[in-house]
Amino acid sequence: TIMKMDAGLDTGAILSQAKTPIHSEDNSETLHDRLARLGAELLLKTIPEYVAGRIPSQAQSAEGVSYASKIKKQDGHIDWTQPARVIWNRVRGLVPWPGAFSYLPGQPQPHLLKIWQAEVVEPSGQPGEILQADKTGIVVACGHGALRILKLQLEGGRRLTTQEFLAGHEL
Repeated sequence: TIMKMDAGLDTGAILSQAKTPIHSEDNSETLHDRLARLGAELLLKTIPEYVAGRIPSQAQSAEGVSYASKIKKQDGHIDWTQPARVIWNRVRGLVPWPGAFSYLPGQPQPHLLKIWQAEVVEPSGQPGEILQADKTGIVVACGHGALRILKLQLEGGRRLTTQEFLAGHEL
């Protein structure tokens, strides 16, 4: 959306808009890059038309407005009692920062495990229970459905596929 600035936060009149689908393989990083290109193209089309007086502005509706609070690191902590689709969207929405994460038991303290890529699958079990761990991924039960973890990273380590991770780490 290209809009006029006014005193409120994102409340100015709309000049032009463009849409893009959000694909299942998208995360906030890929969507950011696509929106940046789309926004730049839209801005280049809109400015000359607006200056020439050919674009009428359209007031934004106050209906359905919500406030999105600033993302904090703790927002990435996964609650495995939530449905798999909710967790999957959180994983995608928090790449690269703060990232969705959980903890693996360890001594002297649990190990932070950042999840970079996952997909929703059907198996079910107790939330947080590891249902499967093989070269196809690590399947963890959620409140409804399960999540297959495809790429992950131990704190202080590098990003790995689950196959690479399982070759060097026990669950």
